[in-house]
Amino acid sequence: MSRKGLSRVGVLAVAASAMVLSTSGLASASVAPTPVVADSACQALELTKIIDGHDHMFVDPTVDNSSCYYMIVDMNTGLDPFTTWSPAGDQPAPNGVYDGPGQRLSVEVIDEATTQYNFGPIN
Repeated sequence: MSRKGLSRVGVLAVAASAMVLSTSGLASASVAPTPVVADSACQALELTKIIDGHDHMFVDPTVDNSSCYYMIVDMNTGLDPFTTWSPAGDQPAPNGVYDGPGQRLSVEVIDEATTQYNFGPIN
């Protein structure tokens, strides 16, 4: 390949890399959605998105056929920075719960009718 051809390939590679880097932090998922199943009546997805360069955790209820309670739990303190009975998706809107350095969060799903519960992975 000629020097001119190599130069064009290099320019295209740099341009493609710059485009990927510039769009990757807008609101892309930093952790793939993970199912959290209390029982067959209460289920959700735990997910994080990158917002302003840091992870933010969301809970996305997928099954709500009982007395379902959805929480984001701070595993460092045991406190719940977010709780809801709502089956609406991608909560809390609009920016989730900050899950940056030093934070250890997990989604918990509880079926109050059966007392079954489960935690998602700690992120």
